Amino acid sequence: MSQNADVPEWVTLTEGEEVRWDGHPSLRLVLPSIVIGLVIAIAGIVLTAVVLTEPPVRWLPLVGVPIGLVIVAWAYVSQRSTHYIITSEEVYRKTGIVNRNVAQVRLDRVQNTTYDQSVLERLFSYGHITIYTAGSDTMDVSFNGVSDPQQVNQSLTEALDDIATGERDGL
Repeated sequence: MSQNADVPEWVTLTEGEEVRWDGHPSLRLVLPSIVIGLVIAIAGIVLTAVVLTEPPVRWLPLVGVPIGLVIVAWAYVSQRSTHYIITSEEVYRKTGIVNRNVAQVRLDRVQNTTYDQSVLERLFSYGHITIYTAGSDTMDVSFNGVSDPQQVNQSLTEALDDIATGERDGL
């Protein structure tokens, strides 16, 4: 992907810099919340249809519908509000629904990367990538719950190799 209108406004690309990968946490991470929300909403509708009591109490189960829909909406918006981008020069992680938090690391500062997946995560093809920077013993950026973390890590490794090659060419 090259520089174009699809690049979010919180990403600043320099001349010649291009987006190599962009994504969000896997939707599989919020699937349990979505299912629970839908079950609550449907249960509210079904209970309202089945309950044969006095009119003021009969509509009480309908409270489950907006509660369930809020759970579904919150899970989806939370997942979509986390955004990861790897460019040819930097790595970005944006989080936040109301507030915005953008972590940005230049690739020439990256010391190591790791990706890991539990057995369940391997089964559902998502995992976590951790990016460590030079001069720091702590992780600086992590991509949590990305789909196909091996492919994402490969894109990151290729970008790092290109940076290293470019630095060697300049010497």
